[in-house]
Amino acid sequence: MNEAIMDNGKLIRITHHLTKSRLEHVRATCKFYCPECRQEVQLKLGEHRVYHFAHKQLTACPLAASGETAYHQAGKAAIKAWLTRLGHEPVLEKYVSKVQQRPDVTVAIGDADYALEFQCANISQQELQKRTEGLRAAGLYPLWIIGANRLKRKSTQLFSFSSIHWGILRQTKKRRLIFYCPIQQMFIHLDQILVFQPTKICATITVRPPSAYRQLSAILSPPSSKHRLNKQWLRCIQQFRQRPPRILSNESKRLRHIFYEHHQMAFPFLPSELFIPLTEAYIFTSPVYVWQGCLYDWMVRKRGRGPMTIQHLIKEIYRCVQAKEVKVRYADVSIEEVKEVITAYVKALVYKGFLHMTKEGNYEVTSNQMPIQTLDEVLKRDAFLFH
Repeated sequence: MNEAIMDNGKLIRITHHLTKSRLEHVRATCKFYCPECRQEVQLKLGEHRVYHFAHKQLTACPLAASGETAYHQAGKAAIKAWLTRLGHEPVLEKYVSKVQQRPDVTVAIGDADYALEFQCANISQQELQKRTEGLRAAGLYPLWIIGANRLKRKSTQLFSFSSIHWGILRQTKKRRLIFYCPIQQMFIHLDQILVFQPTKICATITVRPPSAYRQLSAILSPPSSKHRLNKQWLRCIQQFRQRPPRILSNESKRLRHIFYEHHQMAFPFLPSELFIPLTEAYIFTSPVYVWQGCLYDWMVRKRGRGPMTIQHLIKEIYRCVQAKEVKVRYADVSIEEVKEVITAYVKALVYKGFLHMTKEGNYEVTSNQMPIQTLDEVLKRDAFLFH
């Protein structure tokens, strides 16, 4: 924490205006106490962490902390300064006693109270959800901004995610991630997030300075990047077909066996319909071709045995998850989340011509599916479907 109560009852806050020599003098002449639990704290002036106060003894005090990195402090200070320039009155680390949390920046805008969290360290999805729900219960609108030090970029539109990204992505209604770099002083947005494989995430990226946003709401809905993901998605498919992964998960091995035995298809020749890009599919940990492949196989085997519905496909994907043929990213995935992605997949298959609707809510596999004989053929079909 960056504030404490001195012997005279006054509150001292560590800011960049206080030099190390001044803080050393204050530390030598008085004692400090926690503003929450009133236990004695000590002023730490180390080289690796930003200057901060810490409890002398282990305590259950909600303000007990071991300090933070300079990167984190610089980021939240820059976010506060940006909000101040917009004409607001943001507060750093305001303690919310109702939920015993101290969000990095809080600000009241109109009738809404916002809590901006600048998250630089990895965090479990459970802790993230707990903190988010706590802020909401306290009447605050949580806005998570990830430190750009957590942005792992493989190429222009290819990224690698960890639990912090997946947790925050699920909490955002618009399925986009916001980053901030206090070194370059830039906001970074990832949109149109598509999961190809667990370590291959496609997304458009937009980089803008804080001055580009005239109000807080603008950062939640920035103009989408003009660069579409078609080419990057196609590159991922081409790499898969030309250089299939050597190490496969159990669910990928099972899918490879099914398509070889039931459909006489080698792994690199999997149908293009197994690579439909869907932003709703972030709930799956399995590669795109695994969960779509399970549904594709089921639909083909059901062809000619009556119409299919979205409810049938939802039931089948739940069976696949329970049988560990498909992995989901969250233990508490809701029926609404599953229905959303299955509905999007069905609509895409209708648009691509693999399915057709016989009547409202009923679908059948079209009968003009042609087998692919060569790699050149399947690559051309990919290009046609995903151009």
